[in-house]
Amino acid sequence: MSLGPIEGLGANTSLSELEDTYNKWSATYEEDMLGMGYPGPASCANIVRNLNYAPESTRILDMAAGTGLVGVELSKLGYKNVDASDMSPEIIKKALEKGVYNRMFRCTMGEERFDSDDAMYDVVTIIGCFSIPVKHQAFQEMHRVLKPGGHIVANFRPNTWTAEDVYGYRAALHAPNWSKVSEELLDMHGAPTKDKNEEFHAKWHFVVFQKI
Repeated sequence: MSLGPIEGLGANTSLSELEDTYNKWSATYEEDMLGMGYPGPASCANIVRNLNYAPESTRILDMAAGTGLVGVELSKLGYKNVDASDMSPEIIKKALEKGVYNRMFRCTMGEERFDSDDAMYDVVTIIGCFSIPVKHQAFQEMHRVLKPGGHIVANFRPNTWTAEDVYGYRAALHAPNWSKVSEELLDMHGAPTKDKNEEFHAKWHFVVFQKI
């Protein structure tokens, strides 16, 4: 298994390069991620469950959904009212095959308005996306589509969730219109390897913030 398709992604990666990368990776993305062990989606689903939302009434938006692995884990826990989005048309095709999303739309976070009404969702999940630069305006859109008191469940690679806050994620979520609920380091990928992508195999910060 190799994470070669995303090797070298960083602050200078253009949106077109990023989309092209994931379109090309779509054929083997899930095999690669699951092959190395990928507890991140299950951890996310368990965090949502621990927020004590009733599955039958909870509306969830799974952003940067990839091939739908978070959606699968949410479905196992009884959450059926789940929408999703991703920037890669090819990835979206793979996700739709799973049948775990009611609706899926294409969106480049931080650049485009979400195809969702105001105050529409109880929870927004976003897992694995913040290993690469995303404009912090994305959090404004998450706030817009959440119901009052709704939650965002997100995770961040350790070198992006730091006091230096190189991408402005911490500042965006510590704004007065958000309240932190929890933050913990959890396994994101499988056992560490000694390749150039070692940073992708570490524990990540899983955080929960509530809309005020």
